[in-house]
Amino acid sequence: MFRFLLFLLYILSTNVYAQWIEGQASVAVEDAELDEIRVMAIKNAIADAAYKNGSFITAQDIVLDGLLVSSKAQIRTQGRIQRVEIVDETLIDNVLTVTVNVDILPLFECDSDPYTRSLVLSQFQLLKPSQARHGNIFDFGRQVTQRMAQQLTDNQPVVDTLLINQAFMPTSDFNSIDHSQIAAKASLLVKTYHRQYVLFGFIRDISLFEQVKEGLLEDDVSLRRNFTLEVYLLDALHQDIVIQNSYHGEGDWEFDYNETIDLNNSLFWRSDFGRVVLNTINSAVLDVSNTMTCLPSMLPVVSVTPGYLSIALGTRHGVKEGDLFELYQSPQPSMEAQLHYPQWYKQPDLILEVEHVANRSAKLRSSDKNVPLIAAPYDLVSPAPLM
Repeated sequence: MFRFLLFLLYILSTNVYAQWIEGQASVAVEDAELDEIRVMAIKNAIADAAYKNGSFITAQDIVLDGLLVSSKAQIRTQGRIQRVEIVDETLIDNVLTVTVNVDILPLFECDSDPYTRSLVLSQFQLLKPSQARHGNIFDFGRQVTQRMAQQLTDNQPVVDTLLINQAFMPTSDFNSIDHSQIAAKASLLVKTYHRQYVLFGFIRDISLFEQVKEGLLEDDVSLRRNFTLEVYLLDALHQDIVIQNSYHGEGDWEFDYNETIDLNNSLFWRSDFGRVVLNTINSAVLDVSNTMTCLPSMLPVVSVTPGYLSIALGTRHGVKEGDLFELYQSPQPSMEAQLHYPQWYKQPDLILEVEHVANRSAKLRSSDKNVPLIAAPYDLVSPAPLM
């Protein structure tokens, strides 16, 4: 019996919320190689799940990367499959049966504007640094954060990620996160980075443990290691936590008990536990991307000049000259009050038009000369709905 994760190399930029469907397939082993039969059974089980979901994806549409022997594989497909979890494998009377859970995009698409979302990624810390002493992997949190940033940058074109070298809050505060803490942190990040979303969290568990495997002659003891990632996605402008998820995995620790591990060496990331970490990060990144795609874009006003305002959104994010936005303001008199008590109201009759756009910024003016533009830094702009 095995349990491991497989992930897509190709992920659609129009991600929406997905759903898990179970699939199953049985294949007779006969005289063929077990690895070849296993690949066939996994593909057929994935296709079975897709069929139950109404997606006509055949086994021939699914390509595995040849790493199944190591129990850590990746898949890619031109269909709507995002992730696959192999739940069970049994070999009875020379017949291999595989059961999978498949994460499939639903047929509907959410109503969403076309712009890339702006994200600040803070450092993920170890909740219990003492757990890093096995292998001397005290740099593990920084390595995980860097790889999360890499996956967001490489595989998720809907997210513009800025990695910062600081944690969102001390790990001791995660046991009791309250709104005042969130408001204060969100206020600082909005003023500093002019971005809407913040991704933060911590690593709960990287403990090492022994597992006994029953053998024909004697029991075999193997070293295994946990990995649990606690992930929070914050809408900093509205001070709402829109994702609070826990992602867990475990894998074989293929190193000596007291061996010092070089986390910059690819040998670690190609190991069983290293693949578990990367796959778990991938799962979190995919959920973050799916969620952000279906959330509205709102950006703070960076600066105001007579007749114009500027925002930190540009051609890199899909903004073009002539694009239309709306202005939201707060009745609170001060910027501090606005950021701590986000009650925003759309300005009626005012439509903002992009007059000039650069790579990461745009300059907007009122589209109607008879409607004056009155704005202040840290007011908000949001894409105007299509008429």
